[in-house]
Amino acid sequence: MKRFQVLIVTRRYWPHCDDASSRLTALVSGLRRQGCYPTVLTPRYQATWPAEFQHREIPVLRPLAAPRGEWSMARYVRNLGKWLREQLPRFDLVYCDMMREEAAAVVETARQVGVPSVVRCGTMMGTRDIVWQASLRARRNTFVRSFAADAVIAPRASCQQALLVAGAKAATIVRIADGIGDPIRRTPESCKAARLTLGNMNHDLMVPVDGKVILCMNRLSPEGGVLTLASALWPLLEAQPDLRLWMIGDGPWRQKIFNDLKHNGVGRAAFLPGNFDHVEELMQAADMFVLPSAASGAESFWPAAIAAALPTAVVDCADTRAFAMAAFSELHSFPADSTDKMREAVQNVLDDLPMAAAGAQRMRSQLSAAASFSDTIRRHVQLFERLAGNSSAKNVSGATG
Repeated sequence: MKRFQVLIVTRRYWPHCDDASSRLTALVSGLRRQGCYPTVLTPRYQATWPAEFQHREIPVLRPLAAPRGEWSMARYVRNLGKWLREQLPRFDLVYCDMMREEAAAVVETARQVGVPSVVRCGTMMGTRDIVWQASLRARRNTFVRSFAADAVIAPRASCQQALLVAGAKAATIVRIADGIGDPIRRTPESCKAARLTLGNMNHDLMVPVDGKVILCMNRLSPEGGVLTLASALWPLLEAQPDLRLWMIGDGPWRQKIFNDLKHNGVGRAAFLPGNFDHVEELMQAADMFVLPSAASGAESFWPAAIAAALPTAVVDCADTRAFAMAAFSELHSFPADSTDKMREAVQNVLDDLPMAAAGAQRMRSQLSAAASFSDTIRRHVQLFERLAGNSSAKNVSGATG
């Protein structure tokens, strides 16, 4: 297979470890395993952060300060375009993970220097570019400029249809689903070992011998649904002393959620340990996964729970139904605005974990057969090869910030 250099442009990458950046991290690692040489370009959010480093053997460049708002966005895009004009000719292809300001700069600069460009349309609520562009005329203009890319990736049919309605050319749209990763084998032994490891690392994650763990990995923000989850589950936590709720992640509502749990007297059973770079041990240690909102957690963390065949309760909305397809019937679901229904769905899973686990196994089989993550990587590589052509890979070993 031809090896070539790919520049990945994104607004957030490690160490953020949120849902969208975790999905991109898995994609970049998969491309590297397939013989590509990806380099990540992302802004620097703190002046003390290094301008470049390596993460899992992937070069990460952070030459520009991150935009802090609408006023600084214009400066950020202008500096991004300047950097791309200087450095992009050293790469064989450029990929942008969203159809926003970065994508417009990437597509226009790539056209000027003669490098193929690919953009991806975000689909989940928290990163849905179609919704983002509809709010302001300036955003709409930025979004439309992304249509000039050599390829526009649409993860789902609904996204493809929305792009066509917005004016994208059918010939440039490529359907590549966000696939399910390799199965994570869970056994009583692996669960015990994972809990021991996590408990030794963070005493908040210690679990009673016969305890059960509910895992949530949504962003701690208004759109993440976590405050609703905390309100819904505190009666269960109060009634079942051995039950634990792990709310993995970070966000502006962290203190608010902590205060709410403490006020309800369940601070001893619900914990907010922060972000995790690797989620496999969390999936091994948990008894069930809950997705209170599709605004976050649904791009990377929910697929990881599916790969682990973890019993799951999810919010019932268009995004979760589109992702799960026919397998949605295997899930316990609840409406987004009902704490009672959310609590009931979680309790139903806990009441019969073996049956819920069997349904999760069937769901994993169905979704993995429809779209595995290995197939997602293969489709990306095939697209990149087609666009980059058969010319020899360029030597960009000296690319720096």
